[in-house]
Amino acid sequence: MNPALRIAPGPAPRREIIAVAALTIVPLLPFLSAAFSMDAPVFMAVTRQILAHPLDPFGFDMIWDPTAPQAAIFNRNPPLLSYYLAPFVAIFGEREAVVHAALLVFPPMASLSFYGIARRVVGQGLAPTALLVATPAFLVLSAAVMLDVPVVACMLVAVYAFLRALEDEPTRMRWELVAGVAAAAAGVMKYVGFSIAPLMAAAIVLLHPRKLSASARVLGIPLLVWGLWGLWTFHLYDAVHFFISTDLVQDKSFEPDHFWNQVASTPIYFGAALLFPILAAIRSPLLGGRDWLFALGGLLLGIVAVLWVLPDGEPSRRNPLEGDERVLAALGCAGAVYLWGVALARIRKGPLDVFLILWFGGVTFWTLFLNWHVNSADALLAAPPALLLLFRSESLCPPARVAAVWVALALPLSVLLTWADSAQAGVYRWAAERIAKEIGDRPGNGWFVGHWGYQYYMERLGFRAVVPPQYERWYGASDLHKGDWISSARNVSQLDVSRHLGNYMIRGTWSWPQDFWIPLRTANPDAGASFYSHHGGYVPFAWKDVPLDTIGLGQVIQVKSRGPLLQ
Repeated sequence: MNPALRIAPGPAPRREIIAVAALTIVPLLPFLSAAFSMDAPVFMAVTRQILAHPLDPFGFDMIWDPTAPQAAIFNRNPPLLSYYLAPFVAIFGEREAVVHAALLVFPPMASLSFYGIARRVVGQGLAPTALLVATPAFLVLSAAVMLDVPVVACMLVAVYAFLRALEDEPTRMRWELVAGVAAAAAGVMKYVGFSIAPLMAAAIVLLHPRKLSASARVLGIPLLVWGLWGLWTFHLYDAVHFFISTDLVQDKSFEPDHFWNQVASTPIYFGAALLFPILAAIRSPLLGGRDWLFALGGLLLGIVAVLWVLPDGEPSRRNPLEGDERVLAALGCAGAVYLWGVALARIRKGPLDVFLILWFGGVTFWTLFLNWHVNSADALLAAPPALLLLFRSESLCPPARVAAVWVALALPLSVLLTWADSAQAGVYRWAAERIAKEIGDRPGNGWFVGHWGYQYYMERLGFRAVVPPQYERWYGASDLHKGDWISSARNVSQLDVSRHLGNYMIRGTWSWPQDFWIPLRTANPDAGASFYSHHGGYVPFAWKDVPLDTIGLGQVIQVKSRGPLLQ
């Protein structure tokens, strides 16, 4: 047993493993038929391409973002998830329930791996793992067709396997190979998974007694896999795909308005999307000592950010911060600064603490200086080391009853947020069904202006995207005729096509604002909330009763040289 680890764990209690699995899976079951949203249309397009051409995952064009129509350029993610989904889609079809059911393996993979890590690092597994899976970041992202929970699952398997390799000499090589394979999978699941390499290198230096042999397996396997993937993409697309994705870093603006906006948003999203940092900060004055000063300082910084930094920063948001969002933002900042302060205060305790701080600090560095937007997925990456640092401290570790109260507070809110996020995605599936009934067999081609899940369902209906100006050199301008139909969605119209649509007079047929009885919003610029990117809102979620979206349907009644979009 490595002396850096706190305990020799022994067999895990079966009832705890069952409890972790149930706590992870049961809240997700109601969302198995949730509509596709966000990046899911791209992942499904890559899956279809793999089924047709297995060795050429990005060999197709698609109108998606302003960069280019080539999937190898606009799609900045590797294809492992689509390869995983391909056999399910081939056998059962491209149905939402099929895809969600296939992805249901990753949340328990993440939670059970973290459970094993926590037992070895802090001496208990159930309470830290329950707090992880009860966070909005974990539950909402687990219910969506996104890469974030799968990549976290792969990274946690790698860390768990590495710790297992430290326990027993006869099985050391086997667990090191598992760690290497899991690390390789993380990098080809999502490119942020490349961060597992320096993390594992730090673990080897700090914790492993046989550094050279461990490096060959734990680091050699992922570096080999990633290198082969890079060579193959260079062969196919004349560029190494993960180097194409670096434009997100190279194009990142460090102008003061952008930079301070991102700096201020990082702790806000971290605290609000995880909730347990806020609860820990609220509890801190009851513990005695001076750690609560970190929470107070974070609260003051949050107030400053809410009042002066965020409102004047870039990118600008559609709606300003209001009462509830201001409170959530300030509390999120307080929780983040509290845990960051606690982490720094314990940097000299031992090699395992240094490893956890490097893990925590590396994710924070990624969010602040490398990623181009702050989101709840970044918070999820930071959640495991943050929880381990919190529970590793004897003075700060919440007792079982306190942890149970935290879970009881966080889990219902997370379920409601997942419900609200699912309802947001469902708007676009329902809208496509309603538009199909509205038009029926009447003549006229179908066009749409929209993105994310709306794009997926409108294309499945047979509608075509209006070509944005930057795509016209590939496709030419969209040629609408009198009698054609056009639909738009207010909150997901990413690509600006107003210049072209000004050439047509369009009569609105109907406009449909979709409401939701729970006044929670996760990806709604009108609510000032954006779970997936701080570009769309100041906080990851907001308590606000505004329409999920407004869908419009119109018909071209005249072709002219220029004019307004809708008459």
